[in-house]
Amino acid sequence: MKIVRRDYIRNGPGYVRMIPEESDDLWVAYNLMAVGDFVLADTVRKVLREAASGGRDAERVRLKLEIKLESIDYDKEGSVLRLRGKNVTQNEHVKVGQYHTLEIEMHRMFTLRKEVWDSLAIDLLHQASDPAASFTKDQFHKHLLLEAERRQLRPIIENKSRLLLVHTTGGYKHNLKEVLDAPSVMNLIKDTKAAQEVRAFKQFNEMMSSDPNRACYGPKHVEVAHEQMAIQTLLITDELFRNADIPTRKKYVDLVSSVKDIGGTALIFSSMHVSGEQLATLTGIAAILRFPLPELDDIEM
Repeated sequence: MKIVRRDYIRNGPGYVRMIPEESDDLWVAYNLMAVGDFVLADTVRKVLREAASGGRDAERVRLKLEIKLESIDYDKEGSVLRLRGKNVTQNEHVKVGQYHTLEIEMHRMFTLRKEVWDSLAIDLLHQASDPAASFTKDQFHKHLLLEAERRQLRPIIENKSRLLLVHTTGGYKHNLKEVLDAPSVMNLIKDTKAAQEVRAFKQFNEMMSSDPNRACYGPKHVEVAHEQMAIQTLLITDELFRNADIPTRKKYVDLVSSVKDIGGTALIFSSMHVSGEQLATLTGIAAILRFPLPELDDIEM
């Protein structure tokens, strides 16, 4: 992701102007955006003009619009973001309040404006804009082995037969589902974030079956468990951070930070990954507890 300009206050308002340079950058942009945010971009709109004959002709005009987001759709096959919302700036062709759909594609600049840039959004932006070598798996494999020989990196040289090249349809976390289908690969990537999510969700389900008082789900039950400092592992989907209500988003951001501050683990599940989809069926938030809390059964979810 190329960052053209950024001007924001942590936990306050501001904007970032950026250009997606590859398909994964669109996935990053999708995760940065939330209902209620504002996006400014060039677009095309069909307008009607008075014709010389007295009738009206349709014409497509290029213009710049800023909309307040009401829906965000990521088409990973077409590598495009479709953003629908109401126009918020006066324009000769589109009135304030009229609906429009912006399409954000690779190499097309746009500006994202938020009322609140919380710590999760800022961290994601920093990760996306960190410079990194852009290699295909084959190029990187070749580069790695050559560098290992040149610098005599014995751990790599001695274990090169264990390096696996795996094809996926994309290069982001949600594509790990294609990799995780192979048990041998799962074993080799056991320390990755996606694999940690899979293991944590499995552990949560096992706890629900064997010791249900040490597992809970739903915002209210998780909140009560946290008040008693009982959360060992927090499981939460990234969808909850796209809530249109800013105080609600802030509540979940603060919860993640607070769980970590008291020594717990917080795992943010991708909604595009199979484990994230499964967690979403349980309200999108759950927890494995340090000790039993049977009294949660008496609290409405």
